[in-house]
Amino acid sequence: MRTIRLATLDDVAAMSYVHSITWKTAYKEFISKEYLDNITDEGWIPIFKRALLKNLQEAAVIELDGVVTGCITFGKGRVGQTCTMTNLNTADSADTSNCYKCNSGEIISLYVLPEYWHSKQGYELTKYAVERLKQQGFEDCYLWVIKDNERAKGFYRKFGFKSTNTFTSVNLGGRDIIEEKYNYIFI
Repeated sequence: MRTIRLATLDDVAAMSYVHSITWKTAYKEFISKEYLDNITDEGWIPIFKRALLKNLQEAAVIELDGVVTGCITFGKGRVGQTCTMTNLNTADSADTSNCYKCNSGEIISLYVLPEYWHSKQGYELTKYAVERLKQQGFEDCYLWVIKDNERAKGFYRKFGFKSTNTFTSVNLGGRDIIEEKYNYIFI
């Protein structure tokens, strides 16, 4: 039986394991082997614990017969990544409070164990997160994906995300990785 539910602290080890295994498979073309080899199955546990304890974001897991096979993290867009200029002609140039639209949710991570990649678990988790963000009053949501990761970009486009043609660079294991921002407008 397959179920999706909000994650709890009891799920952080399973979520960390899913991240570890999936990174090592999905990112082997983009991130150095040395970096990926140093990822441990427990490496994300403190990150997930902190996020859930401090209510920094939500997470959901998908279980197949009681075993976590995928997870997604999402919430209010992180500082510095959501704001877009909406009005450059404010009456008082010192007051920028009305210059920004900051009502975007963010899908921070989505990972499904590789053996389940073609079982629609990623779609179901994404749908769950999008619905939660919509219910929380966000107008849209966005995510970052490795620019050259055509498999992931194809998945997000099929779901309805569109590229914003916005890029950023992150350094992982001494290699600069270009990420592309995708956006999904709630209907």
